[in-house]
Amino acid sequence: MKRHDVVRVLKGKSSIKWLIPLFSMLTILSMLSMALPAAAFNSDTLVTVGSPPTPFSQNKQNEPAIAVDANHPNILVAGSNEEIDMEACNAGDPTTCPFTPGVGVSGVYFSFDSGTTWTQPTYTGWTARHCVGAPGFTCTPKVGPIGTLPWYYEHGLVSDGDPAVAFGPRLGANGQFSWGNGSRLYYANLSSNFSAIRSEEAFKGFEAIGVS
Repeated sequence: MKRHDVVRVLKGKSSIKWLIPLFSMLTILSMLSMALPAAAFNSDTLVTVGSPPTPFSQNKQNEPAIAVDANHPNILVAGSNEEIDMEACNAGDPTTCPFTPGVGVSGVYFSFDSGTTWTQPTYTGWTARHCVGAPGFTCTPKVGPIGTLPWYYEHGLVSDGDPAVAFGPRLGANGQFSWGNGSRLYYANLSSNFSAIRSEEAFKGFEAIGVS
């Protein structure tokens, strides 16, 4: 197709009159984008600040979720499948990289400045983060610092991840939920029994949904 044919097609569709205004608009937008300071918005903010850069899989997270408090929009909470407390893949059998039995994976992270900075609290629970020895090294999980949801081990449970987070109204003294009472965080995740012994099970069944 020759150049005059292209022009003819555009004229036939009444589109040629939009070329100059569109070009001008794109030019203005381009100039505005160059004028904005580079630090106006930081889209590359680390949320999992407590997790180490190595080893695998302690540096692994996936399936994130995030919620904003409508009453206090500067407050954000995120959740993920967080493996900070798992044994390193080189611990024990170096040819496998299983989930460490009994170790939770429901991570939680907080921001109080609209997501500019984040904190990843350290709690206490069942952990294998100290199991980072050489191949063949035998290591046993123990009670210690964890970077996931607290109070699961103490109640015979394991936080199994797949989190969902949301802020909702707080329950008042009258038994009614109302935003006037303030807001609270709801954190839901898969949960399993810590012990495989039936008499020690916290609930009947293989998997449950735990809600804060």
